[in-house]
Amino acid sequence: MSSLPGKTVLITGANAGIGKEAARQLALRPEIVRIYLACRNRGRGTTAKAELEAATGRRIFDVVVIDVADLRSVRAGLAAIGGSVDALVMNAGVIGPQSMELTADGVTKVFATNVLGHAVLLEGLLAEGRLGEVAVLAGSEAARGVPKLRMKRPSLCLNLSR
Repeated sequence: MSSLPGKTVLITGANAGIGKEAARQLALRPEIVRIYLACRNRGRGTTAKAELEAATGRRIFDVVVIDVADLRSVRAGLAAIGGSVDALVMNAGVIGPQSMELTADGVTKVFATNVLGHAVLLEGLLAEGRLGEVAVLAGSEAARGVPKLRMKRPSLCLNLSR
């Protein structure tokens, strides 16, 4: 797959929340040698990269600008990624008042971000034979709670006595 010995991962929405935490945890695994931080904003991606390097002590992060709500951005991001990826974590998502606005592609921002952009990214990697092992779709908005959808913020409890 990757030209580097070891594994390469691409994570969308990697500058905050679950995406950033996934990047941090994956970077702690020695078999992971490159993590693409796919972010819609280069500045936020660069900040996240610096924070992740400081937290993990590893210099394995590359920022690639991909706004999954914009199909041109998805295709440009695919072209900017060198070689194959072993894993794709489709994490970027949006919800809120702005999510019902239409994108340049004529679909709602919520659909473009949460579904369509990721489908184009995944299909692009598959069509080019550049996805090696796994693709995971992670919905992070539910972790915050979504009052408009009557979803409460979940209470996560660990029972460590087992």
